[in-house]
Amino acid sequence: MFPVTDSSATIVECLQRAAREAGVEVRTRRGVTMLERSGAGLRATLDDGTTLEAGGVLLATGGVEKAGGHALARSLGHEILPLVPSLFTFNVPDPAWHELAGVAVDPVIVRVHGDGLPTKKLTNRGALLFTHWGVSGPGVLKLSALGARDMHGVNYRFELGVDWLPAMDAESVDATLSAWAESNPRKNVVGARPTALGLPRRLWEELARRTEVPADGRWAELGKKPRRRLAGLLKDTRLPVDGKSTNKDEFVTCGGVALREVDLKTMASRVCPGLYLAGEVLDIDGVTGGFNFQAAWTTGRLAGLALAEAGGRQP
Repeated sequence: MFPVTDSSATIVECLQRAAREAGVEVRTRRGVTMLERSGAGLRATLDDGTTLEAGGVLLATGGVEKAGGHALARSLGHEILPLVPSLFTFNVPDPAWHELAGVAVDPVIVRVHGDGLPTKKLTNRGALLFTHWGVSGPGVLKLSALGARDMHGVNYRFELGVDWLPAMDAESVDATLSAWAESNPRKNVVGARPTALGLPRRLWEELARRTEVPADGRWAELGKKPRRRLAGLLKDTRLPVDGKSTNKDEFVTCGGVALREVDLKTMASRVCPGLYLAGEVLDIDGVTGGFNFQAAWTTGRLAGLALAEAGGRQP
């Protein structure tokens, strides 16, 4: 769901207005250097030396370690699971694939291959989009979330296997190519792709070239072995991945405060009374950016209602 303005600023203004109407005091440019237990509540020390006493404190600093929320939670006894990027695109160094930037195929099946990676686990079905640096799209992004820790462990170097025709097995693909060759013997293999496959023209041309089909080769001249090589490539194209999108382009972070240490009905800490946690400071990451926004709104609301009730106020 989006506001009618289609602008994220509308959401920010909505939250700020609600805070003003509720009488919330907002202090900007004030870092919290220490959070410690104090009597029945908590004491926060700010970077200007002042302190604040509170019956309850909500940590909602996001998934970036330098924001300081994880250090504060750790100082109060929480376990912090290692932070690694999630929801990122893959860098493919082969420049020939970069020429396909803008080409999208939906759906495909993507799998990871490489030493130290659980291939059976890291498989996903969805749309793939070629970019100027590699591949992106919902299928790739979800795969990166499913394998965030595994991919981090191999420094984002592996092979990505792509099945461009998940609705067909290899035999059906080969039969389709054979039937097309019989019906279009004089047509050029690279320039005349089988319409039944429904593949984008630029992708077909690149795959045909990678099967070492002569540029002027005709379908009637395509032998059984090269035809089967082409069918095999359509079912399993290997893209060498070397790196991911840069940090500024990542959506979310995997890792954070261990969920078993939080009451998920109220977002209250099970370790430190009076402490509440919401958003990506927790070990939560959804398979799309939208799910992570929803997680932020939901955990924030649960924590806010619980804090209001604990303070004896009407929510």
